[in-house]
Amino acid sequence: MLKKKDVLNKREEELMNYLWEIKKPLTASEMAKQLDTEGWTNITLCRTVQSLSDNGYLEVAGLEKATKTYARKLMPSLTKEEYYSSVLMKRGISANSLADLTAALIGVSRKNPLEKDAEVIAKLEEVIDSLKAGRRKDQ
Repeated sequence: MLKKKDVLNKREEELMNYLWEIKKPLTASEMAKQLDTEGWTNITLCRTVQSLSDNGYLEVAGLEKATKTYARKLMPSLTKEEYYSSVLMKRGISANSLADLTAALIGVSRKNPLEKDAEVIAKLEEVIDSLKAGRRKDQ
């Protein structure tokens, strides 16, 4: 895998968010058809796909026969959470900031410390319970 650049540009991030959302490998032509209404030209899409591939953000997940040639089916090589957490870490936010990040995400960062901590703990317990319930279903 090639070395990833630190942060995606606007178009790269848009395409990655689209691919993370649909959760299935696509060829560049399939992407072009589906993104045509979003203002993506074939040239912009091809350049963006090439850049993401060159930087290791997209990986080949198979081939699809298209007339006499084969097209690569591409998918993200990392999850949305992995990408955004790496961006945060590069900006100096670490796992030690988890409570403060959670407070900011749930909109309680400006409350007094006791209220903030109680709401963050409740939210994290909710997440933990949800993860445990998901594990029980898989077993």
